[in-house]
Amino acid sequence: MGEDPNDPSSFLAESIHEMFDEYYSVSLSFWTKSGLREKARQGHLVGMLPWGYIRDKETKIAVADPDRAPLVLELFERYGTGQESDLTLAAWLNATGARTARDGPFGKDTVREMLCNAAYAGYVTAGRSKDRSIRGLHEAIVPEELFDRVQEIRGWRTRVVKSGPPSEDYLLRKLLYCERCGARMHGTRGSRTAIRRYMCSTRRYGNPCGERIVKAEKLETQLSDWIRGFQPDGDLLDLLLQTARGDTPDPAEQSAGRRRELLTQLKRLQDLYVLGDLTKAQYVMRRQAQEEELQRLGPPANPANDRARALLEDFPRFWDLETQPAERRKLLLSLFGQVWAQDGQIVAVQPHDPFLPYFHAIQQKIRHHPVGGGAESGNDGTRTRDLRRDRPAL
Repeated sequence: MGEDPNDPSSFLAESIHEMFDEYYSVSLSFWTKSGLREKARQGHLVGMLPWGYIRDKETKIAVADPDRAPLVLELFERYGTGQESDLTLAAWLNATGARTARDGPFGKDTVREMLCNAAYAGYVTAGRSKDRSIRGLHEAIVPEELFDRVQEIRGWRTRVVKSGPPSEDYLLRKLLYCERCGARMHGTRGSRTAIRRYMCSTRRYGNPCGERIVKAEKLETQLSDWIRGFQPDGDLLDLLLQTARGDTPDPAEQSAGRRRELLTQLKRLQDLYVLGDLTKAQYVMRRQAQEEELQRLGPPANPANDRARALLEDFPRFWDLETQPAERRKLLLSLFGQVWAQDGQIVAVQPHDPFLPYFHAIQQKIRHHPVGGGAESGNDGTRTRDLRRDRPAL
């Protein structure tokens, strides 16, 4: 390149030499690939021959290996029955004492490459290409009909079905739990009749807890019938108010109108104080008197409790009119946080917070006036639970 490396001509000469080296490399790759493509177009197998073929020393054409070709044919025949897999066939080849081209044991990946290689059917292809446009000069080991049957089976087995949205047919989906082991119970369908069922997830994943599969309609009907029995009467509504407040205040002091009147007076007092019509001492004295009266009235009615009561009162009508599973499931989700099942029936529920006082009131009524069923221990054994208190029965 010259004695002085800093000479610009040396830099130019080195760049020219590197460009010609790169050109030679690209040209060699291009013509080599072109030659291989032309050879393949003429029907010759290029590169490493598939397992089961050897080259004829005179013609250089691939011919069937008398020792390995029968194993290749049997490999396809076994898979064509639909009873074998890549893994089981690899174990079978290893059991026969066969070795791969690199003198190693067969694995499922090697078997997969063999079963997808159209060269065994007499074609020239590249890798796992399914293009069979070029007929080879070599002898086919596997009949084309058998090769097509194998590809059909492989396509059926490897088909990926896009998962759809979760089914709304299971009303207790993500609500139902196994009482035995505490795991969630999943919706499933029967193999033939496609009947909706619930199955413990531990059993589904190979760790049975002893809980049997139960029909979905049975559990859903039991829960809906149980809620239908909640027909609130006057005594029950009074008991609900007492349960929600924790005491038994005088009915006259529960007047919502009096409460609104006191709140209005407090607002007017504040306005009078701001305008200067009342001194600070007068304002504080009157405000304290009205706030004390408000406290004696007890806590105001909880709007959530009112909505919960209205929902339970309308439950039978809504359930009968709305037949869509998605809408029915929304109703159950608004009522309960979790539901437990054991031995084919629902044994416990956990209502959401707004409904807890209502269910608690029903249980108190059942304790004092048994009527043959109820939320704590009815004819079906269903009871209410509150998970925030280590799951005792309320």
